[in-house]
Amino acid sequence: MNWRIRRWDLYAPLYDRFISFAAPRRRSLELAALRAGERVLIAGCGTGLDLPLLPAGLSVHAVDASPGMLRRALARPCASPVRFALMDAQQLAFPDACFDCVVLHLIVAIVPDPLACLREAARVLRPGGRIALFDKYHDGRGRPRLVRRVLNPLMKLLATDLNVPLPRLAPEAGLQLTHEEPALMRGLFRVARLERAPQMGVNSSV
Repeated sequence: MNWRIRRWDLYAPLYDRFISFAAPRRRSLELAALRAGERVLIAGCGTGLDLPLLPAGLSVHAVDASPGMLRRALARPCASPVRFALMDAQQLAFPDACFDCVVLHLIVAIVPDPLACLREAARVLRPGGRIALFDKYHDGRGRPRLVRRVLNPLMKLLATDLNVPLPRLAPEAGLQLTHEEPALMRGLFRVARLERAPQMGVNSSV
């Protein structure tokens, strides 16, 4: 197992103590406007901190590439039934267009290829589906602050990229950013709602 996965197994026992962030998780799920009967994927579920925040009546799939994280998620309560699987968010083993909502909380900034993660989330979304995202990313307005640029090499080695250019990556993944707002630490953490971009087609004459 490589360091990218192994480090999360090592972090798992302490993760909840430092990375709970219940309020922005709730806000992200509020923006998703989940409805009973919908199928929801939590890609990169970690220790399962989102599970108690989900309403009843959903069909939930929770996946993570770290066995240590997933073991802790298995014990987390949820009002809806949950199916768990060991799976990489950059390469989901689900068919196209099978989920109404994909939850990406603190995963896009830690995977080696954020664009691949976003593309996979877009691929498994049904028409009209949406993505609930909470993470560290750069809002695209100018360059990241100096402190973010200086700290980023070390932070990427330990855990996470501070400067993922989400507004630029979203269109490349076939997504449109329909809402986003700062969440924590002067906008270092942000929440966003993304939807599949309308397919470009030839206009029919009338």
